Amino acid sequence: QAQQQFRRLQAAYDRGDRDFLADMTTPEMHAEIGRDLATRGSSQPTDIVTLDAEILEVVREGDRYVATVRFHGTMREDGARDAQPFEEAWNLVKPVDGTSGWLLAGIQQFSQAA
Repeated sequence: QAQQQFRRLQAAYDRGDRDFLADMTTPEMHAEIGRDLATRGSSQPTDIVTLDAEILEVVREGDRYVATVRFHGTMREDGARDAQPFEEAWNLVKPVDGTSGWLLAGIQQFSQAA
């Protein structure tokens, strides 16, 4: 499910689909993504070549669950010929009472060694 959410959110970002992104992210994360979209210019869809996901942690913080998921794989961005490795951790939140699904709250990208 984490891999599917990654692909759906990446595709929505590529399309600039702010409504879909609003439904899948926290208000703070949506605002940050909106700023990125406003300055991005034109781009080509991202081709996710390989994708692996690993749940690093799930904890309860008050009235919500917080999960950290590590994604890594290879992708081609903006029409690049060769796929490049990537690694990032997503922080997802979900209310304990189940009133919503998992929402993206933050992304930490890791630099790739040359």
